[in-house]
Parts: sequence; structure tokens; C-alpha cells
Amino acid sequence: MGQNLIVASDDGDDWAKALAATVDAKIQTIRATSQSANSVNLVILAALKFADELEHLRRDHQKMLDRIETLSQRLADAVEG
Repeated sequence: MGQNLIVASDDGDDWAKALAATVDAKIQTIRATSQSANSVNLVILAALKFADELEHLRRDHQKMLDRIETLSQRLADAVEG
């Protein structure tokens, strides 16, 4: 959004720049499809979209872990039996 911020990241400058580019792209997408021109509203909407994506990924990850556990148990039962 045209803002310059100084940030530090344990993962380095390139990582921080990549994250900033991702956030900026999300804001630009929202700006193109939203009536909200207020910068604060755009940032809040971007944060909500990121939170939504994160929660979906967490749920998908947990389902995958549960599935792996089930398959692992079935394999252990087959080997033992």
C-alpha cells in the first residue's frame, strides 16, 4: 500500500520481503473487488482473509494427521496380526 516499514525477521530480509509482497498482493486483490477504500478496512479484510486461509489449512492438516494415524494403526495391526 505504498508504506515503507522497517522490520526484522529471524528468517532474513528475503523472507520478510516475500511476506510483505504476499500481504500487498492480498490487499490489492481486495482493493480491486471491494467498495472499501479506507486503508484500515483493507488491512483488516486482508487479515481476516489470511486468518480464514490459515484456519482452513490447520483443519486440513489435522485431518491429514488423523488419516495418517489411522493408516499407521491399520498397518501396525496388520503386521502384528
